[in-house]
Amino acid sequence: MIHGEIMIATISKGQQITIPAIFREALGLHIGSKVEIEQVGQKIILKSIGNDLNMLFEEAKKVKPKKQMNVEEMEIFTEGMFR
Repeated sequence: MIHGEIMIATISKGQQITIPAIFREALGLHIGSKVEIEQVGQKIILKSIGNDLNMLFEEAKKVKPKKQMNVEEMEIFTEGMFR
């Protein structure tokens, strides 16, 4: 585990940054890995999600709805949830 390591990255013309290999390797990140991005004040925090997100989606696919709804019914139902 790396703690306290600081490196400087440059934003590319395409508005991207490269995560240095030392961090990618320590967190097990590879092409296609998902990360959570959070802004806290003047900091941008990247958190490795690992396979948690994929596992969540796979579990969600197994859940059977209690009631079959069309799009209009779902919109009416969810509209009340956010008031």
